[in-house]
Amino acid sequence: MAVRCFLDAILRSREKGIDDFDTVRILESAFNRLFLAVEHLSNAMVLREEGNYSKKHFGDFNKLKDFKEKYGIDLAKSYQTTYRFRSYADYRKFPEIEDTFDMKHLHEQIGVIKALVISCLNLFKEEDFKELISLFNARMSTIQDDNHK
Repeated sequence: MAVRCFLDAILRSREKGIDDFDTVRILESAFNRLFLAVEHLSNAMVLREEGNYSKKHFGDFNKLKDFKEKYGIDLAKSYQTTYRFRSYADYRKFPEIEDTFDMKHLHEQIGVIKALVISCLNLFKEEDFKELISLFNARMSTIQDDNHK
């Protein structure tokens, strides 16, 4: 689910709005998918490490802190950042986000989350998730090829 949501965020970020209203809807959906990608990735990594995860938002921050100390991968920071963008998109919480609620910052966050996804996938033995890693790499390659057209 993390990979699927991440790829969906990339695809949504490429849409061009026909007006400001449409562009805001694109940003809302892309930031939402990006948060879901981080949430699923965090749950998967906690499940891998601990055998279970909390069903509450922010319920595993101590586990994510331990994960960062062990692997150097800071899922908690991206969880909080993407949550703020998503909360602004869905509920207009965190009004200070308004100035950064744009395509530039969306693409910055996509770059950060891409690095997290790759780092987390690299923790697994390739043979354990060979198909997922192969699909992810193939899809990322297709997306990058589309950028150069």
